[in-house]
Amino acid sequence: MKQSAETLAWAEKIGASIRARRKSLGLSLEELSRLSGSTIPTLSHIERGTRDLKLSTLVSLSLALRTELPALFQPDTLSPESLPDTGPETGQGGYNLEDD
Repeated sequence: MKQSAETLAWAEKIGASIRARRKSLGLSLEELSRLSGSTIPTLSHIERGTRDLKLSTLVSLSLALRTELPALFQPDTLSPESLPDTGPETGQGGYNLEDD
């Protein structure tokens, strides 16, 4: 199925939001992969806006990125200064990746 220009524009916007949030947390694609259950190639396609996303994938990513799902649709809300305090952080990017 061919994607419309509007669908591709949203995919790019959401992908940019995911990339910005991941980087603001100091997470690599590998770390986000472990936290979200998505593969690194899938995450790479998502961040570039070339992958159509399922709701379940978006939910997994928002949980892994410690942000509300609607924020992924609004890239300007993902700056570190505008995010709520999520409590004490452990490990790189606020995650203890050793406990998984």
